[in-house]
Amino acid sequence: MLLERQNELKVAAEALRLAVHGSGSLVVIGGPPGIGKSALLTEIGELAARLATGPATGPTSPSRPLVMRAYAAPAERDFPLGLTRQLLEPVLKSGSFVRRWCSGPARPALAFLQGDPESPRQHTPTTLRALLSMVENMSRDRVLVLLIDDLHWADEGSLDWLDQLVKQVTHRGILVAVTVCEGEPAAEPPGIRPLAAAEHTLLPAPLGTAAVHDLILDRLGTPADAEFAAECHDATRGNPLHLVSLLQECQTRGITPVAAEASTVSTLVPPPLRRRLLLCLRDQPPSVLAVARALTVLGDDADPQVVGELAGLDPVERDDSLWRLRRLALLARQDTLRLAHRAVHEVVEEATPPGERNRLHLQAAALMRYRGSTPERVAGHLLATTAPLDEDAVAALRRAAHVAVQRGAPETAARYLRRALRDVLPQSAARARLLVELATVERSFAPSVAVRHVAQAFPLLPSPLARAEALMALTPVTPGATLLSLGDLLHQTAAELTAPGALPADQRQLELRVEARLRYLCENAPAALTSAAVRLAELGERPEPTRGGQRELLAALLHAAMVSVGLPAAQVEALARRVLDHEPASAAHVHTMMPLVVPVLVTADSVAGLLPWLDTALADAVRRGGRLEESVILSEQALVLLAQGRLTAARERAVKACSAVGEDEVSTLSAIALAMVALRAREPDLVGSLPDRIRGLHENCELAGLLTLIRGMNAERRHEPGMAVEYFLDAGYALERAGWRNPMVAPTAYWAARTLHRMGETDRAEELCAQHLERARAWGAPSGLGRALALQASVSDKSSAPGLLREAAQVLEESADLHARAAVLLRLGEAVAPRHAAEAETALRTAYKLAVECGASGIAARAQEMLGSAAVSVPARAQLTSAERLVAQMAVQGLTNQAIADALGVSRRAVEKHLTSCYRKMSTSGRSGLATALKDAGLFDPEAEPPPRAEAIRPQGAA
Repeated sequence: MLLERQNELKVAAEALRLAVHGSGSLVVIGGPPGIGKSALLTEIGELAARLATGPATGPTSPSRPLVMRAYAAPAERDFPLGLTRQLLEPVLKSGSFVRRWCSGPARPALAFLQGDPESPRQHTPTTLRALLSMVENMSRDRVLVLLIDDLHWADEGSLDWLDQLVKQVTHRGILVAVTVCEGEPAAEPPGIRPLAAAEHTLLPAPLGTAAVHDLILDRLGTPADAEFAAECHDATRGNPLHLVSLLQECQTRGITPVAAEASTVSTLVPPPLRRRLLLCLRDQPPSVLAVARALTVLGDDADPQVVGELAGLDPVERDDSLWRLRRLALLARQDTLRLAHRAVHEVVEEATPPGERNRLHLQAAALMRYRGSTPERVAGHLLATTAPLDEDAVAALRRAAHVAVQRGAPETAARYLRRALRDVLPQSAARARLLVELATVERSFAPSVAVRHVAQAFPLLPSPLARAEALMALTPVTPGATLLSLGDLLHQTAAELTAPGALPADQRQLELRVEARLRYLCENAPAALTSAAVRLAELGERPEPTRGGQRELLAALLHAAMVSVGLPAAQVEALARRVLDHEPASAAHVHTMMPLVVPVLVTADSVAGLLPWLDTALADAVRRGGRLEESVILSEQALVLLAQGRLTAARERAVKACSAVGEDEVSTLSAIALAMVALRAREPDLVGSLPDRIRGLHENCELAGLLTLIRGMNAERRHEPGMAVEYFLDAGYALERAGWRNPMVAPTAYWAARTLHRMGETDRAEELCAQHLERARAWGAPSGLGRALALQASVSDKSSAPGLLREAAQVLEESADLHARAAVLLRLGEAVAPRHAAEAETALRTAYKLAVECGASGIAARAQEMLGSAAVSVPARAQLTSAERLVAQMAVQGLTNQAIADALGVSRRAVEKHLTSCYRKMSTSGRSGLATALKDAGLFDPEAEPPPRAEAIRPQGAA
């Protein structure tokens, strides 16, 4: 099936027509291997054969062409006049015409052709003249069409004979058509003298997309999808032979020409094509293979000078070899130095011994370093070699790892460092430094592996300072079991750091960081929790957390004081705010003790400004490509949203946090956040996504308590209240033994009292409720105290319920927990409705508004049911928060999201979240509709001055 060769065939047909009328010519078909030269030559023979079968005026009519074909081959180049024999020997079977054609000066030709082809014969002028005379005699009777494939492999005698013949064809009915492969050494001048007389030179072009479609249909029997055909065209660059080989491979493998299989096509390298390319390269001079190897090693768009240096060639040899590769169509385009396709790469790789490949990659890395190439390009060559690396190569890999971390590719950086480790002495300080560097990178996606590498490095490090810095590379919020395995190392290092002269004066912050981690590890010990308040007092009434070590120690101490209620919420919250105000909003805080500050502020019911701070940190984590950082920050956001009563958003963040990392790398903080969401949302099945390792080994007593509470919740769902109470009380006893007394961390008494009240055990329920309320008052956070009062209203007699609910609602006015406020107000409205209708309506309206804002659809529906249609008329002003109103007003004045973010000092994502909430609450889908809705609600005056800066969404941590 010959495609897109109409122009070439038109030229050949015209040359054949002229030959029939006595004016012969030489047609040369050139091009790279596989372009279809032989197929075109065969088609020319078919044209002549069809002409020969037409009507004739006599047996020797000159209009009846005689087609003669020969194939040259490298193995026959030493056979004198072998190609000439292929052309003329079949003529001896022509019967009576042979005697006439071999008469006169052509008589020696008959003896030559009938002789033994194996016997040595001299290439004499007499033989050549006789063979030429024979062809001249034949041309008087017939139009001769001589087809010669791969003329560049012809023997010298045949080339001499053909050179003299083509000088005569213009006066005779002889058409000579030959193919010559570009790039073959034998095809270069002055190797083929007859080509100088060519009247027509045909250069078939690569096939276009339409021809590819036709060929796929012909070979596979099914029309191809556009994506499949395009991939076939790209993979073969339109070379017919390559394309046919590819389609044969597809047919063998059962690959259909559909879009879904397009990606598979680029990976196929048919064995016949591989063998052909390998033979083609082996026939070239050694310099061509050297350049091909250099291109394979250097990759895309290599520099010509580097190619020549790597191949060991001078500029002339290099350019000559590149010219040959282009003539063979083994380079992609004229303007790039890149091998054409995957098959060429694989063939060159196959022809390169492993030792030579290692040498080339090492030399390429050295050349790249010398020429100032990017560290990662240098590292790519070092990764590809299995040879030992010297110190310079190891240093280059470390530089590349640093660059990869900066561009947000920690896993790539880890590959560089692991390769460097292979060639560093096993018991050396250099190996220890590399292990710590590797752990610092791995903590972003494989924290448990990072722990192992630090443990391996620890005994090799030369000083307490180095060992302490290595331990600080680990992330404290990684799974408890993993971190606790380093407890002995932390204790040992802390003792070493207290020795005189162990630390320089400017490194005392490191000692504080070690102390912070030790305190976090010891949080299950009551004595350690009790000492936290004492240690805080030693730091002064207003400690200045201006340095990292001070902030980390304060974070650990405040967390301990929070869980043990060693200090009231107001004091803990004030100190935590001071710490956060000095901490930049970045992903790096995940690898310090700072993630403990968010649970502290959440428990203290003080979350204003935390989400913008965390939004900025999350954007930094995404930019850095750190999966663990992203997971931890999402967990922090889930805790903040939970404290705001936005359960749906909290659930989404908590689930995403656990799915952002592998099962074995879920952090303790992420597990705690998911468990707290499961409790608050009454969805115990959420914790089923946690790995068994975390659910089975509860070194973190808070996580153990939360998971025990969830087991109790499951018991309630199975209608086993007694078993549920046992679980709730067990969780409380475990936390009590560890010194964890904060009722908001794991509200065990709250859950037990609720269940006992439903079981009718009022006395025990009231006792536990009183205990829970007492501790909530001691802690003093509005959300915890309000919910404790609401619980008291549930278990007490009905007469005291309204008073307790009023107190709870008043306390919760200071809380960020919209859900808790809405729930308490709904209960208050229900309780006072029979006697105090006005108070009930006010409570229900507020409950509806808060429920709409936090997405509590059940509470909103119940409040609306009790209010009737009046609930629909809640003013838009009451539905929007102050921050949302500010952002909405700036948006309708024409400011972009980024301009609003810059003006308010928050992240663009925070602005987008506020606008999305505005669109939902105002029942509109865009800025134009928002402007109308604000005007209708009286919230926007086009003539007014731009609104002032919103304090409500000012980020924390700003300098």
